Amino acid sequence: MIHESAPRTLPPILCVRGPSRSGKTSMAVRIVENLQTQGIRVGYIKRSHHTLDLPEKSSGRIWKAAPSAMLLRTPERTQLNVAAADEAIPSLAATLPGGLDLVLVETHSPEPYPTILSALLEPATDEMVVGRWSLDSLEADAETAAIYAAALAGEDRELQRTVRYAAEFHGGHACAGLVLGTRLALHGTALLGLAVPDRAKRLVVVLETDRCAADAVQAVTGCRPGRRTLRFLDYGKLAATFLDTTTGKAVRVAARTDLRDRATAGANDGEDRHDAQRRAYATWTPEDLFTATAVDADIDQFDRPGPPARRTSCGQCGEEVSDGREVLTDAGIRCRPCAGTHHLWNGRG
Repeated sequence: MIHESAPRTLPPILCVRGPSRSGKTSMAVRIVENLQTQGIRVGYIKRSHHTLDLPEKSSGRIWKAAPSAMLLRTPERTQLNVAAADEAIPSLAATLPGGLDLVLVETHSPEPYPTILSALLEPATDEMVVGRWSLDSLEADAETAAIYAAALAGEDRELQRTVRYAAEFHGGHACAGLVLGTRLALHGTALLGLAVPDRAKRLVVVLETDRCAADAVQAVTGCRPGRRTLRFLDYGKLAATFLDTTTGKAVRVAARTDLRDRATAGANDGEDRHDAQRRAYATWTPEDLFTATAVDADIDQFDRPGPPARRTSCGQCGEEVSDGREVLTDAGIRCRPCAGTHHLWNGRG
């Protein structure tokens, strides 16, 4: 059974709240326009009681037939319709495309997110009001709100998008190890001058850990065991070697040994150590996080991407063995388990 995709790690959410005819949409339009000119990718959410498709139109007839999804393409836009989601903001935001920097929500009701509130309303209990507006000063108020929204989206938005993508691959959890693995992958490939994700099987990565950082490296680089571009040498080290098969250049990047202690020591007052580590790993320079060493990394013919270079059969169990993984014993060709040279969990299980 194929399950639904992993939980989404959502971008920051900002609400614009006010009563009807208070200028909510006008405020939202100005914020979106301002952020888009800065290259900030904005998603927009509004809950409405209006019907989207006219019953007499073909789209309405098709939607009444209850397809799982319906896409309408016009010269102006492409619109994707899916079944009604839970009206909670996280559920709605999770249906938006990935790669956004901020989600702007137009709402009548209070939400547990930073909110730009109409001057016609008083804040609700515990409402996080970060700005106000009135129709008389809409332009100036919108400009101030956009400054806050840009700060909420963050400075290194490309890194934040990449971390969210890696977190989705990881199952929806952006732990400190995932953030560090994302930075490690970006740094290693940048040192080789390679764009990621790699789709041409030019990049080969050898990982020395099987923990959270490994998922980040896979998500960022596009390297996979099934593509023969990712290998595991489980040394228990947060390190990886990146090889450009076109130039032959390779670099090994490893986390500095005192990294966790330094990150924890820099925690702000009341800040959890895991949050302090995530913050440090997201903001420190690559030189503060890693060591990098040029290495010789020649790939054997049996380890290169592509079809198997050789196939043979084990003389004991009869199973096929590919790519030179067989062992020649006194009794003939054997696979590694039959030859007794390999055990599940490397003998630790």
